[in-house]
Amino acid sequence: MEIIPQLIKNYATVLYAVCGIACLYFVFTGLASLRELQRAVFRLERSAVMSRAVGAWLKALLCIVAAGVVFAISSLAPARTANSLLGDSTTTPNGGALATSMPTAEISAADLTQAVAPTVIVIYVDGATPTVDMAATPTVAGPEAAAPAPMSDPNAQPAPTATELPTPTPTPEAPAQPSIPIDCSNSDAQIVSPAANETIAGVYTVRGTAVVEAGGFYKLEILMPGAVQWSFMGRGDSTVQNGELLSNFNFSAIPPGVYAFRLVTVQANSNIAAICQIPIVIGQ
Repeated sequence: MEIIPQLIKNYATVLYAVCGIACLYFVFTGLASLRELQRAVFRLERSAVMSRAVGAWLKALLCIVAAGVVFAISSLAPARTANSLLGDSTTTPNGGALATSMPTAEISAADLTQAVAPTVIVIYVDGATPTVDMAATPTVAGPEAAAPAPMSDPNAQPAPTATELPTPTPTPEAPAQPSIPIDCSNSDAQIVSPAANETIAGVYTVRGTAVVEAGGFYKLEILMPGAVQWSFMGRGDSTVQNGELLSNFNFSAIPPGVYAFRLVTVQANSNIAAICQIPIVIGQ
């Protein structure tokens, strides 16, 4: 169990940096949510923004607590000494170098008898008794006759242990925005500002042309994501030639994203006379 506190102590600087970056991120997220809360108009939207703000502050607090836990574990983790690196060793009485104990092999007399067998050479001489040359060099056989293993250096540093780093989690890509067609083929309904795919935010004035017959009107609408019915934004009862169609509309009340935006002119009998539809981008 001493390995985990030691690893935390070794990588304490990296863990502090990760906790600090995460804490700053959640703090800025909470501040951004508070700014968005001031601009929210609808009760449901304010509730969602408040939930995001509280969640961001709680996560920032958890990052601070995690950094405190890392500091506590790093302070309590024991330091590794030379004895723990070199294993079992003995120190000379006069403070000399460490002597590392080496294992010794025990060989019995029976093993020596089987391993060492003298070579006997018999010499035959004509007319004489055979003699045996016992001075021949014995031959050593068996695995015990192998060269002894080299002594290890007691002052050698242990090889570093490779630590497997966690695999980073890939960031999911944002879903592709739906393609919104542009249809402003009728000159009686034209949106000049904003232009197609233009990014707008805050209070904005919509300009363009809307030709209205007697008893008719024009209206501006936006299609929310996933909705079927268009949301009404404003209307006018008279013809506008390259002028203000909708003055000082607060687009901050609409969540950021890509939307379909259109101008519709309606006849006196409630039939649609002309439509101009463009995509717009609402920013923060």
